[in-house]
Amino acid sequence: MEINDLVENAKAIADEYNLEFIEIDRTDNIVNMKVFIDNELFIQIYGNTTKDKLNLALVFKRRRLYGYDSEGGKYHCHPFGDPDKHIFVDNRKSIREFIIESMGFLEKSDLL
Repeated sequence: MEINDLVENAKAIADEYNLEFIEIDRTDNIVNMKVFIDNELFIQIYGNTTKDKLNLALVFKRRRLYGYDSEGGKYHCHPFGDPDKHIFVDNRKSIREFIIESMGFLEKSDLL
């Protein structure tokens, strides 16, 4: 996982869905990005190559609706509909997978 690859992947999927992409911060090892669906609805993306970490969150009005991140080297999901819950999983989601899933959840719940 390279920082430039994470940024390019996020930009590409944002362009496919005609969403606004903003790179908030980047260092050699860390990147923080947002993909805006509207002003109060966005996907937060945090990558850390030193820790091989990719944290993804669908956020509405400052509250996580859905998430996929790691804690102590183990990945877990915060399911849509119960985002405070932790479900441990074997593999992490790609940015593309997460955004596609998030858009599907939003369409099914009439938030789009």
